Amino acid sequence: MDYSFSEEEKAQLAIIEAQARATAIRTFRLAAYANESDPLYFKAQRGEATMQEWLDKINEIKQRFPYDDQGTP
Repeated sequence: MDYSFSEEEKAQLAIIEAQARATAIRTFRLAAYANESDPLYFKAQRGEATMQEWLDKINEIKQRFPYDDQGTP
């Protein structure tokens, strides 16, 4: 069966894909913060790491899971 999407269907699919991407990015960022940056923050509070290491990890996570130009995932 050969099926072609209408323009309206294509637009709806684009919205669904954008929403799925945004959800995935938020989920990946939250998991990375919990697993990677949060432990560094607590280590920095105890003097076992630096605040700069923690900030660097946050920036690394943001680069790995970037938001679009409008600041949304």
